Amino acid sequence: MRADIDRWNRKYAGGPRSVEPAGEPELAAAASALPGRGLALELACGRGANALYLARLGYEVVAVDCAINGLGACSRTARRLGLPVFPVVMDLDRAALPRRRFRLVCVVRYLNRPLFPVLAEALAPGGVLFYKTFNRRHLEDRPGFNPGYVLEDGELDRAFAGLGRLAGGESGTTSWILARAAP
Repeated sequence: MRADIDRWNRKYAGGPRSVEPAGEPELAAAASALPGRGLALELACGRGANALYLARLGYEVVAVDCAINGLGACSRTARRLGLPVFPVVMDLDRAALPRRRFRLVCVVRYLNRPLFPVLAEALAPGGVLFYKTFNRRHLEDRPGFNPGYVLEDGELDRAFAGLGRLAGGESGTTSWILARAAP
């Protein structure tokens, strides 16, 4: 994981010092199905565009990533806009999340299959999961991309079958799901 962390820090080191709050289109379209205020988690947040978007919706957001340089941009923007975003540097291969704590969990463009059950358990009763990442069609556009980091058809539905599916689907090279934990 150390090599991955170094690679992501190099990527974010040369980027913008702040970022605009912008939720994924599917997340923004589903805003009315989200549980409202409370504690949210964005895992593998990068520069934190989704975390900042969720904070604008009224959530207190824990923004987690392995790359301190990406989190720096998120933190600067949150301070500038007065948004409740709390950056946490974490090796996501060793992620330990509290159980039944988050009203919303958001993961975008990151795939770590061992975390699937951990994410479901991190949802508070009635909490919502939004997960979106690359599917097999991504390999057609990016043949050098690691095939271990793409979803199989229907994988999110199977992985989160214990949650109530609210919406989901495929959009070109990505697949996504919006699902709710039991109350």
